[in-house]
Amino acid sequence: MAQTSLRKPHWLTHVASAKVRKTTHVNYESLVRNYVVPRLGRKRISRLTARDIRAFLAATARTCQCCAQAKDKKRPEGKRRCCAIGQCCQKHPSDRTVRFLLVILRAALEHAVREDELPRNVARNVELSMGTRREIEPLTVDEGRLLLAAARGNRLWAAYELAVRLGLRRGEVLGLRWKDVDLYEGVLTVRQALQRVGGELLVVAPKTQRSARRVALPAECVRALRAQRAQQLADKHAAGENWKGTGAGLVFTTKNGTPIEPRNLNRSFDALCARAGVRKVRFHDLRHTCASLLHEQGADARTIMEVLGHSSIRVTMDIYTFVRLDTQRDAFDRVGYALRDDGDGAARR
Repeated sequence: MAQTSLRKPHWLTHVASAKVRKTTHVNYESLVRNYVVPRLGRKRISRLTARDIRAFLAATARTCQCCAQAKDKKRPEGKRRCCAIGQCCQKHPSDRTVRFLLVILRAALEHAVREDELPRNVARNVELSMGTRREIEPLTVDEGRLLLAAARGNRLWAAYELAVRLGLRRGEVLGLRWKDVDLYEGVLTVRQALQRVGGELLVVAPKTQRSARRVALPAECVRALRAQRAQQLADKHAAGENWKGTGAGLVFTTKNGTPIEPRNLNRSFDALCARAGVRKVRFHDLRHTCASLLHEQGADARTIMEVLGHSSIRVTMDIYTFVRLDTQRDAFDRVGYALRDDGDGAARR
């Protein structure tokens, strides 16, 4: 089927759906529907130029999407707070969103080239500036200690232990099954994740092929998981006929045995941060915390990569290892000591 415009991209419906994870496809569909179609949907792809794409990306980056998508008008009248009452909230897309839009356009037009619908892919000639990367500030050792101490009285204590000590993603934690945990040998295997996709709570494959991994369980995690198993058995006994647990055998469930909503884990984590007296960070920042703590304690990049399930060491070092200022100062102090003169012109050794 020929793709004459971007209003209903043939690539998105018939090609991308078979190549990417369902969660990724849902994100692509949302980006196309909310950004690409409103501005480029009426343009024939044979007349699309690199200048058109640059203009589209630039305009998108500086346009308040609350205004563009009329989000405020959809809110109840008493809760409107920006565009609908003449007070624009300036909710601009992130650099990451703009880059994803370019990725989608390149992929769609490249498919059209392969199908002989276009002579060349004009999106390949479009380059974006480096942009700004979100500053990551993982928890310190002291903050991590306070957080885990406060979590011991929480139903999700084991979830926080796995996130801080092993760097498991939110979906990997919630999708963990008892058959993936060997408390005797002290080994955990990541085989799936639990995510909300298109309004539906689904079990999906790990993010990448390398994300499916086996990780050694620290003693603290084993202890927390045993407590979790005892708690779940008590919940099942208390729920009786109201227990709704399925054959999935999830480690983390509600009191009635149903899967935990990912956003509810986020809410629980926000409350835990406040109770522990630590900075409010994202749940995903516990993954950054794990990587940085391993790095600071001397773990090599290969080990960190295997623990986190990254596809390459470059990803590990570029994104997930954060060198704190106090670590830098300690390194400079050691260099300064090595270069210090002892008084007779000889450096210390």
